[in-house]
Amino acid sequence: MFSKLAPIASRQGKNVLKRGVQRYVSISLNKNFKLNLNNSSNYARCFSTEKIHDAEVAEKVADAEVVEDKNLDDKPADAIPQSDAEDNKMELDDLDDNEKAPDADDFVDAASEAPKGEAEKFGFQAETRRILDIVANSLYTDTEVFVRELISNASDALEKARYLQQTSGLIESSKDLEIRMYVNEKENTLVIQDFGVGMTKAEMIENLGTIAKSGSKEFVQRAAEAKDGQAVDASNIIGQFGVGFYSLFMVSDDVRVFSKSASPDAEDVAHMWRSDGSGEYEINEAEGVQRGTKIVIKLKERAKQFAVKHVIEGIIKKYSNFVGFPISLNEKKINTVGALWSQDKNSISEEQHLEFYRYIANAYDSPYFHLQFQTDAPIDIRCLLYFPEKHLERFGMGRMEPGVSLYSRKVLIQAKCKQILPEWLRFIKGVVDSEDIPLNISRENMQDSALITRMSSVLTKKVIKYLVEQSKKDNEKYMKFYNEFNSFLKEGVCSDFMHKADIAQLLRYDTSLGEKQLQSLDEYIGRMPPDQTEIYYLNAPSREFALSSPYYETFDAAGTEVLFLYTHIDDFVFKHLEKYAKRPLVSIEKANVAKKKEEPVEDSAEKAKKEKNEKTLVAFFSEVLKDKVSSVKATDRLLNSPAIVVDHESAAVRSMMKFTENENKANAKQKLEVNPSHKTMKKLITLQSSNKKLATLLAEQIFDNALIAADIMENPRVMLNRLNEILDVAANESASKATDTPASKATDKATEASA
Repeated sequence: MFSKLAPIASRQGKNVLKRGVQRYVSISLNKNFKLNLNNSSNYARCFSTEKIHDAEVAEKVADAEVVEDKNLDDKPADAIPQSDAEDNKMELDDLDDNEKAPDADDFVDAASEAPKGEAEKFGFQAETRRILDIVANSLYTDTEVFVRELISNASDALEKARYLQQTSGLIESSKDLEIRMYVNEKENTLVIQDFGVGMTKAEMIENLGTIAKSGSKEFVQRAAEAKDGQAVDASNIIGQFGVGFYSLFMVSDDVRVFSKSASPDAEDVAHMWRSDGSGEYEINEAEGVQRGTKIVIKLKERAKQFAVKHVIEGIIKKYSNFVGFPISLNEKKINTVGALWSQDKNSISEEQHLEFYRYIANAYDSPYFHLQFQTDAPIDIRCLLYFPEKHLERFGMGRMEPGVSLYSRKVLIQAKCKQILPEWLRFIKGVVDSEDIPLNISRENMQDSALITRMSSVLTKKVIKYLVEQSKKDNEKYMKFYNEFNSFLKEGVCSDFMHKADIAQLLRYDTSLGEKQLQSLDEYIGRMPPDQTEIYYLNAPSREFALSSPYYETFDAAGTEVLFLYTHIDDFVFKHLEKYAKRPLVSIEKANVAKKKEEPVEDSAEKAKKEKNEKTLVAFFSEVLKDKVSSVKATDRLLNSPAIVVDHESAAVRSMMKFTENENKANAKQKLEVNPSHKTMKKLITLQSSNKKLATLLAEQIFDNALIAADIMENPRVMLNRLNEILDVAANESASKATDTPASKATDKATEASA
């Protein structure tokens, strides 16, 4: 019936009512609605006209006159407008949580807690005052962390109460184990309340009056030593250092703590602890206090943003959303998503995984995979990781931040933590939670870097192993993931020396066999003949270029499979990887890697002639290209190409050298291998003695063609003048030959006769 409810009165009276609300009740009752309002306090705080679905009623309420009813608390229930629909009652308690939730950002604290009697003053010791100053002013990086610390303390108190209920049964179970928070921007106050174990006066002095005294830690120790064997689950106790409570003095100089102990041995007396954080505190007896603890914080002027509802709600969702107890803010439940990583993975549905992923990743896609596991080495870890469907780096949106956050006992320690996973896995979203992860005293950063490094290694290996398993289980789904995220995997090979061999299992490439799907290195090795000890690869812009490459000719003829790499980053990947499964990765552009051909039987005269021609070609090319090549040699690895360059730096490496202004190394001399059996080379041997100028042009062009085949030609425009000269020579020679034919001569004579 109501969308939200606004508190507009306190239990002490002085309430402001809208006469239109009374009329609204009457109209509603005529429509078969009835509110059973047994006291004026509920009557005063249960209505809101912000969203009334009945337009007629809304109009009447909007037009109602506002009046002040000073005697509201004295009015009997029967003074409220009634109707004939007495049989159709709707109890106030039947309203759902959203209907009961106040709409106003400012919540009027109607509690009855109040001190009584004279206050007993206590003082912190001198060294304790210094520690208090450090805690309040220097220990924490972010002021907002105080909200996390207070919620953690409240959670511990509730966990202790639950333990006592289960073990001794002496604590009443009627009270909800929940955390309530209230903000009031006008009063500049923040309130946090739990219904946990509470504290006696002695415990207040011991736990609140002594900094770095962890009552939670002592409780775990005592429970662990219990003779009945019912030890408390330490994973649910958050407190460790006993300093979190004092973080609130970063934002307040007036703190009141009302507490009533739930211990069966304690007296039925409540107390109020009060301090301004200057080094003294006082304790009073108090009345109107419920079981548990309630902290009332008067915020400093510079911290008044923490009295704003949406600010506190954001902090709760950021740090404490997965605390094991309900958290409400101004009577609206905040933590609606549970900590899935702490649940049995077999009990979690795909719908729950999808909801949780979209919450923690702030995303709208559906993840390809999710990995949930628990390990106790090197430390106890609970982990839930998601592999997204898309990423934004491919669209030029900048480098992503890490997607995994660190939690300790369901409380956020560090969002987007860089130490948990290596940077190449930054696309993964999820949570890593550890009970005993080494933290600094502010619980904002991790300590023991060696242990964190080992933990990161464990997680990384687990992720790689999981992806390998998924590739075998559902290769089609894995290939969709690979097509989207392969650049991250390749980055891992280049940047993660420790795990590069494991990451290589996840890589996929095209091969010369023309398989429909990309192949893994393991699949390539599985097809290798017994006598092949190396993994061959070729970097080319496309499959078409690779198949027509002069480097591939002899491998094609021998039927040897070659991996085709189509991007520059792949060249870096293979250079960093060097070996896979103890087999060297070898580029077929290197010298001395070609498959040997069967040589035909030659007589001594032919062999001598061949050797002479080889020496002639090598000498000629060495002379013409002396400024461009470091060596020239004859080769028999080529079939259809006149020459190639070998052992050269790849195009990617040369480009990098240019960016680093290392021009000399980028323009280093090349190693040239020539094919004396090629028809162009045979003609060049004759031409270099009869027309050296043309032979020189051809030799230079053959060298540039080899550079183009290797994809290392810096500026093809330098060939234009030479090509024009070669075309001119070819055209003149063709014209000359044409004039020497009988037909051409007859035509010339006929032309002369007619003239």
